[in-house]
Amino acid sequence: MKILIADDHMIVRNGLTQILETQKDMTVVAEAAEGAEAFVKLDSQTVDIVLLDMSMPPGENGLHTAKRMKEAYPNLKIVMLTMYDEQQYMEEAVSYGIEGFVVKSEPNEQLLQALRIVMAGGRYYTGLSEKDVYQLPHHDEDQRYKTLTKREKELLPLIALGYSNKEIANQLFLSVKTIEVHKTNIHKKLAIHHYPDLLRYCVKHHLIDF
Repeated sequence: MKILIADDHMIVRNGLTQILETQKDMTVVAEAAEGAEAFVKLDSQTVDIVLLDMSMPPGENGLHTAKRMKEAYPNLKIVMLTMYDEQQYMEEAVSYGIEGFVVKSEPNEQLLQALRIVMAGGRYYTGLSEKDVYQLPHHDEDQRYKTLTKREKELLPLIALGYSNKEIANQLFLSVKTIEVHKTNIHKKLAIHHYPDLLRYCVKHHLIDF
């Protein structure tokens, strides 16, 4: 299986790569330090599974990065790597179609097992049987957020984190004018017109990490 590792800590990426590369059926084909970089790598590499850190601050929450990946690459399999085993995060992950949810405190063997189960078409969530996973209630996503386009969802966390139009334009290789148009549409669709309110919205709905 071909794996992309996305984590903001180089030491973690290097450690995971060393673990996975000892397995005959696993190859790390790419690494990324944050969500936007991971998308670039997905465009240029053939990837079976993304091993994605749920928290890569500052920026978009990993769960929502995973959701956008699923929308762009429906056949892509994703295993979330997280410090948190709270049910609310698991419910959100199930709602987004994420196949794996592994708590970082688990031994290496469990991570390898999770990757193999997911690659074979199953689901692995720390502490749950596959039947339990399917019985988790689905996270109720805000209806206003659903009206945003893929590009607007990509811009939203950057806006909430206070990046300027020029900084966002440079990061996404777009014009400042295009960013301004998207920003206006986001404010209209969410019915939020002031920065503090937009920041609170993103924090409340776990769209960003600090």
